[in-house]
Amino acid sequence: MKLSLFSLATVVAILVAAQPVQAWSPQQEQEATIKVTEKGYEPAQLKLQLGVPARLTFVRETNNTCGTEVIFPEYEIERELPLNELVVVEFTPQESGEFIFTCGMNMLRGKLVISEN
Repeated sequence: MKLSLFSLATVVAILVAAQPVQAWSPQQEQEATIKVTEKGYEPAQLKLQLGVPARLTFVRETNNTCGTEVIFPEYEIERELPLNELVVVEFTPQESGEFIFTCGMNMLRGKLVISEN
């Protein structure tokens, strides 16, 4: 059986079109839970990946500290932390380095360490 050049091109085009295409999935989200206790933030340091959306959940478990809010100065984020309620902070790290988060009185301190991997 002879295939013409046109028929061969058609078969190749069909085979190429039938190949699976790599799907670009959305980046994974980084998640962590931070407790506010009498000892401060637990954990007090988080490692996050640059450019990957982060979802940090805070829960204040004590009324015996000044940790009634959390502030991320470099990200211009401030959230009230009601007692025993989950509070979600979402952002995407855009710079590598170390960034602090604090309570409203700057007495409780935590650190984000942002790196490329």
